[in-house]
Amino acid sequence: MSRYPLRSAVLGSGHPLVLLHAFPLSHLIWKNLQPPAGYQLILPDFPGFGQSPLAHPGFTLADAAESLQNNLKELGVIEPVTLGGISMGGYWALEFARQFPQSLKSLLLISTRAGADKPEGRQKRLASAEKVEEEGTGFLVDSMVPGLLGKTTMVGNKALVQLISDWIRETPPQAVSLAQRAMANRRDQEDLLPKVKVKTLVLAGKEDALIPFSESESMAKTIPNSQLHLLDHVGHLIPLEDPKNFQKILNGFLSA
Repeated sequence: MSRYPLRSAVLGSGHPLVLLHAFPLSHLIWKNLQPPAGYQLILPDFPGFGQSPLAHPGFTLADAAESLQNNLKELGVIEPVTLGGISMGGYWALEFARQFPQSLKSLLLISTRAGADKPEGRQKRLASAEKVEEEGTGFLVDSMVPGLLGKTTMVGNKALVQLISDWIRETPPQAVSLAQRAMANRRDQEDLLPKVKVKTLVLAGKEDALIPFSESESMAKTIPNSQLHLLDHVGHLIPLEDPKNFQKILNGFLSA
């Protein structure tokens, strides 16, 4: 049993496709995704989010990778997995790739980066962790939603803007604080990218205000066996902002 047990939603049957969610959301970020033909969707929640219990203070992304490996064992997954992560989930996926390369069949990196936070970004995360412990998650809505969603979505999909806002308000403050501290203290993974041996899909939205798509272009050039897709009129949360295109690109990557 893992020191930090994870809970995962599981859909369909077949080869394991594990998808890791963005901050400060949960596995519901994948709600529009259908299991691709021949694949079982495994959708873990980071500790404290969604269905997973909160971990102790000091929890790291290295701990999260170990917890994911244990969760897969508990689910009876013995073959290498296709592992994808969006934003924070991408940091988590890269740490898993570093620790458990033998458990990877292929990799998806969505709206994410390999580098660690710059000092000012790290301090901003730690300040946010302290503030959310004192005030709750309400203040995050105004500060985060315009970064999570592209300008096209912000103007044209008010229902999604409201849904993301509601999800953030419902997230436990202790989970937000835990994840912010884990991300602030994460390892720089840029040295890992040229060593990634598996087929990799890199995805980014051209309207991403949090991580410029140029960083995804750079990652795709550094990972040996990778392909890059840039989506027009989409921001950070590709699976929610353009679910049809996301499904099509994912299905094509898996069936190639």
